[in-house]
Amino acid sequence: MAKIPFKVSARTARLIGRENIASSKGAIIELVKNAYDADSPICIVYFLTDSLYIIDAGEGMTQDIIANHWMTIGTNNKETDYFTKSGRVKAGAKGIGRFALDKLGSKCEMITKFNPSIHKDFDTEGKSTNYKAYHWNVDWDDFEGEFKTIDKVEADLIGYEELNFIEYIKDNINNQKIHEILNSNDLTSGTALQISNLRDNWEDYFIEQLYSDLEVLIPPKEQGNFKLYLFSESDIDKYGEVLGSVCDDYDYKLIAKADENQNVSIKIFRNEYDLETINPKLFEYELFKEAPYTKSDFQRGYWEINTSFAKLLPGYKNVDKDNILSQIGTFDFTFYFMKRTYSTPDLEKFFYNKFNSNERKDWLNKFGGIKIFRDEFRVRPYGEVKDSAFDWLRLGARKATSPAPTSHPSGSWKVEPDNVAGAINITRVSNLSFQDKSSREGLQENEIFRVFQNIILKIISKFEEDRAKIARQMWLFYDNVNIGAKNRKQADVIAKKILEEDFNNSSRTNNNTHGGDSEKVILAKSLKDKEEEIEKLEDEQKMLRGMASSGIVVASFAHELGNLKDILNGRVDDLKELLSEKAPESLFSDIPDFLNPYVLLEEMKAQDNKLQNWLNFSLASARKDKRKRKKIYIKNYLTSIKSSWNTILMNRFISLSIECVSIDEIDMRVFEIDLDSIFNNLIVNSIDSFMLQKNNSNRKIEIKQSDNDKEIIFDYFDNGVGLSEDITNHQDIFEPLYTTKRNRHTGEEIGTGLGMWLVRTIMKEYDGSVKLLYPKSGGFGIRLSFIKKYKKGQI
Repeated sequence: MAKIPFKVSARTARLIGRENIASSKGAIIELVKNAYDADSPICIVYFLTDSLYIIDAGEGMTQDIIANHWMTIGTNNKETDYFTKSGRVKAGAKGIGRFALDKLGSKCEMITKFNPSIHKDFDTEGKSTNYKAYHWNVDWDDFEGEFKTIDKVEADLIGYEELNFIEYIKDNINNQKIHEILNSNDLTSGTALQISNLRDNWEDYFIEQLYSDLEVLIPPKEQGNFKLYLFSESDIDKYGEVLGSVCDDYDYKLIAKADENQNVSIKIFRNEYDLETINPKLFEYELFKEAPYTKSDFQRGYWEINTSFAKLLPGYKNVDKDNILSQIGTFDFTFYFMKRTYSTPDLEKFFYNKFNSNERKDWLNKFGGIKIFRDEFRVRPYGEVKDSAFDWLRLGARKATSPAPTSHPSGSWKVEPDNVAGAINITRVSNLSFQDKSSREGLQENEIFRVFQNIILKIISKFEEDRAKIARQMWLFYDNVNIGAKNRKQADVIAKKILEEDFNNSSRTNNNTHGGDSEKVILAKSLKDKEEEIEKLEDEQKMLRGMASSGIVVASFAHELGNLKDILNGRVDDLKELLSEKAPESLFSDIPDFLNPYVLLEEMKAQDNKLQNWLNFSLASARKDKRKRKKIYIKNYLTSIKSSWNTILMNRFISLSIECVSIDEIDMRVFEIDLDSIFNNLIVNSIDSFMLQKNNSNRKIEIKQSDNDKEIIFDYFDNGVGLSEDITNHQDIFEPLYTTKRNRHTGEEIGTGLGMWLVRTIMKEYDGSVKLLYPKSGGFGIRLSFIKKYKKGQI
């Protein structure tokens, strides 16, 4: 049997290379990375009228390296050999950087002189040579032509036994500034690329854009180790060394470091507040009595917290079947928040430091966005201004779903993408799962990357929570000192009117003057408390409005859904009866189940039963009588709950037991729908908990009802996985929008975060209490206590 090899046309190889380099700016960046990987201390990019030079002072290339690495398409030597001789982690990986030359121009010449202390030169047959440098020349148009395969395209290579690298460049480039840079660096080796017949029109506008891109190519801390220059023949004084900008004018700064054990240390710096203008009485408020909000914490300027991936994404570990968290690796994250402007009233309310708005806007317009750096080079296009990937973390979408101001009582303020900057540092060594896209524009957005995005968002949320808490207390303080004074004046007018009407004589007036003052203060405080209560109720109303919409939809289609339920009741049996007349079931006895229509109909019937049970459950919840306050007999009610859930729980191998230990028949005057909301949410959570367990045996839910002289008590237990160990404060589960239900592929929250909040809210409405229980055998437990208000046996 003959074996024949595959062949690749030269033109196809060229097209593949072009597709792997997304833009001309990206092509130049790839060549700058090559200079970095060559251990060069400098890289010079120089635009002439009809050509482009890229020069480095790296280790240079021997004939063997040129033939077996430089001219080998897709070589993986950088993937297997991560480090340079000086210890840098190589920035390139895919071995297609040389196609950047084709992207930029149709012709390329290269002069390279290798460092003899690092490399020994051998020819393609492995024989030692006396050459110290090489001239390489290629015409990319040679790749064109019918029936031409890649192995038929050749480049010219000439060896030199002696070559003064600096003098060669000076002879070919007449630019005094470049000469000075060359003279200040001991260039005994290096590589110079001259690309001609440029494919793009590099007018100054585009060179300026490139310069801006290069400014954020390398983190500022790396500038001393690797210097990058850009010059243009058309305006030799306009450009020069490319320097990144260090951000020192910020409101908040966050530094996070993740280690190999998935632990994360977070340090948050507060630079937003002018401590000299803060009223000392503010620190008498409850929030500021404990760390990290004490006066000394503010004076120190920062606070720290230690957490982990699992705690940042509580509940995700339960669904992390592929050990995604362990594959993320170490990283550093520096984040800056910077208001673009402020108003004079806000300056007074929140004790802001003053700043130059125009300077901040200019800086953010140029350097804003959260960028990713891998081994000291930026991974484009994340955080790139005016690019669709500028807001790759979707901070704007988060803000749109939670547009609350900073001082909102809910504490749900979210930061806007236009007010942030930052850098995430990863490395090819520790973050093996973060691979380049083939286009070199970004990382492959797999499950690991999406979970990583959510971890970054949760780290940012630590800053958001801190700022929101402080802003809320500052607003309340301002309200108390200023708006409260206004309310007291209004109360003073009302109080005087009351006093004038009620005081019958002057002696009575004199005796009650001070009492009247205290009454006025009480009235003003009462007005302020009512305003806050109204604000909280308005927030709850918004959430409940959204939930009510779902209920309205079910109620609106109740009649149609009821008819559908009746249709589901016997349609499969009718089909089987019709089918048996033409094709009896015995005809299919030897047919595999997946082709047997009677087996398929039985499966359909099982699905119909599930749908019917769901409809029964939904329609029962929407009944009008459940929305009226009436006497509910507890034992009967709990029995009906068990009946409603019976089929759904049986399908999941879950048992539900009810125990009423009260001697007398207990009844409650309540809205039945409130009890439904409590127990349905608890049962749904239990089912989700059981689904996280590896086995499906011995799943139990228990509801125990008891009472005493003052209370009617419901103890609810399940033997599921219990509360996630990654929840730092278990009381957080009662906060609105808090959830541990997460998408296993992305780590995103998929629960509503309203179930346990509803339980607590309903209990508050009945002046009841909620207490978490911790069964010795594990699982989840909660005690619901209703106060007996009216008479024995009723609330």
